[in-house]
Amino acid sequence: MEGAISSDAMAPRVAAEHCFRGFTLALGLGELDAATACFARDACLVTPDATAVRGRNSIRPVLAQLILVRTEFVDQVSSVLMVDDAALFRGRWAIRSNGVGRARFEQVTNPILVAQQIEAEWKLRIAAPWG
Repeated sequence: MEGAISSDAMAPRVAAEHCFRGFTLALGLGELDAATACFARDACLVTPDATAVRGRNSIRPVLAQLILVRTEFVDQVSSVLMVDDAALFRGRWAIRSNGVGRARFEQVTNPILVAQQIEAEWKLRIAAPWG
């Protein structure tokens, strides 16, 4: 079929999208090891106050804090742009977590995430969930 995209051509995109979704799912389920494993060793996570946290070992405590306040990332709209072994995710998320006195707090953001295929696995290189 002319103009059709083969399933082989779609495989990297599907794998990259699985990386993004796997991170949000692991975080929402409170699975710290799985959420941390979604990041490359030299990744960068940008916090809500725009602090750049570098390296998987430094990112882990931030993720633990997010799990502690029961943070959930709810994907509302998203798109993925693929270039070779890299993927750029943009979208709109509702980020929900416990606030003061356990009241749930919700914020709508425009996250930016970049993943790269590293040794046959897709890993987050840059994550700015709060935009």
